[in-house]
Amino acid sequence: MTEIAFERPPYPEGQAGGDAAIQLQEYFKGERFVFDAAINPGRVSAFYTVVYKALGEIPYGVTCSYKKLAERAGRPSAARAVGQAMRNNPIPIILPCHRVIASDGSLGGYSGGVAIKEKLLALERQYAITRKDTATWTPNH
Repeated sequence: MTEIAFERPPYPEGQAGGDAAIQLQEYFKGERFVFDAAINPGRVSAFYTVVYKALGEIPYGVTCSYKKLAERAGRPSAARAVGQAMRNNPIPIILPCHRVIASDGSLGGYSGGVAIKEKLLALERQYAITRKDTATWTPNH
């Protein structure tokens, strides 16, 4: 999996995606909380690589501010650059940039649109209630 794009129509069932497509279907049904499909964000900078690694550590149902994610990536003053990394994330949902919000609690932006970000967060809130591990992670971890 190298890309998820919101603006294109979906492939006909069974024609694309492999493991990632199956895992995304499970995610939307509330049956998958962690992705393990092979992904490749393509050629990205060393900074983006570190940010995407930290992003992948945010558990299902948990949000983190751009600032806290910058801190977790070892660049505490790079919140705006983290925002750009989220904007350029080629694999949203699997690399869960929808879980990154503004420090004031507002949603910020999202490549698929804020309405989709709201729906993804609502989906995760709905199923996170039954999960025990989400409460143990903090952005300061």
